[in-house]
Amino acid sequence: MVYNSGKIKFSLKMDNFQADIDLNAPENGILALTGKSGSGKSTIAKAICGIIKPDSGEIKIENKILFSSEKNINLAPHLRNIGMVFQEHRLFPHMTVKSNLLYGQRRKKLYNKKLFDQTVKLLDINAILERKVRNLSGGESQRISVGRALLSEPRLLILDEPFSGLDIERKFNILKILKSINNNSNIPIIFISHSVEEIALIANSIALIQNGTIILQGSTNELLGNKKISYFNIGSESTIIQCNIIEQNKRDKFTKINANDTEIIISKIPGKIGSSITIRLFAKDISIATQKPNNISINNILDATVLRSYKSTSRGNISLELKAGKNIIIARILESSFKKLKLKNNRKVFALIKSISVVGSSNNI
Repeated sequence: MVYNSGKIKFSLKMDNFQADIDLNAPENGILALTGKSGSGKSTIAKAICGIIKPDSGEIKIENKILFSSEKNINLAPHLRNIGMVFQEHRLFPHMTVKSNLLYGQRRKKLYNKKLFDQTVKLLDINAILERKVRNLSGGESQRISVGRALLSEPRLLILDEPFSGLDIERKFNILKILKSINNNSNIPIIFISHSVEEIALIANSIALIQNGTIILQGSTNELLGNKKISYFNIGSESTIIQCNIIEQNKRDKFTKINANDTEIIISKIPGKIGSSITIRLFAKDISIATQKPNNISINNILDATVLRSYKSTSRGNISLELKAGKNIIIARILESSFKKLKLKNNRKVFALIKSISVVGSSNNI
């Protein structure tokens, strides 16, 4: 959910790039700002922080005006109290981890030891406080960047593609930290990313930017679940579905989920009954049968109807849009298989889901 405690509305022109931004600032929670490369994501971040001055408009966070062309207000970056974490770590290599962290409090009148200790514990960095920054791994450096931003006690935290170059495990660990920061401190976060998986895992709401303009803003469930928004299906053809856990089978080690009144079995994951998760079904992992198969290892065989078919971006393949219960899912099969099965619109079929990817959970992050 997006709360209107602030407004980010401005226009600017830089070389051949024109931006006309109208964005609701989050009061709490995590807002994912996403869009293709060059769409203006980083420009928004730099304008909020004061690195770039818009030509016109107003930027207001927590009802404090940071920029207003009409009122001739343009606060310097250090007066805006915005924590910014870039793709590049931008730490001081000649300083220790502790010195880099304390730099975040340099403008505070009183040293906040309690906040420092809480931040060190949260980021799990006590063992490396005296290490020089040049000796850190990518994941460690990014955690220090987040910590330094937090210690400035910001009214808003902005992260601009913070996981570039990190492996999945390090990325997931930092995502957990960010979610914990937001839950425990109520510091709102603008999270800039083009990764659907990252967004599904961490964001409460999404703003989609295209050619310098916010074209959509709404809840994560609403936008990721909208099959008409093609942006979230770029790359490998897939379907994203919001679900709830309805059973945890400890004996047979599986979790049963409800996907819009359709029951699906997945490998055991952490989580309480009733809590939400986000799954992604890749089109290549869904097979089609015209008769329900027996004695097969696939657990999830869904009754479905072919809504339409079209040539896939993958050569020699046909993509099928299927209705399975209340869900619309995409499958991809060989063109020869499409002809052999004599598939057409409104044909009743069975969708055999061979693999399911869990990309978001309110429980294990």
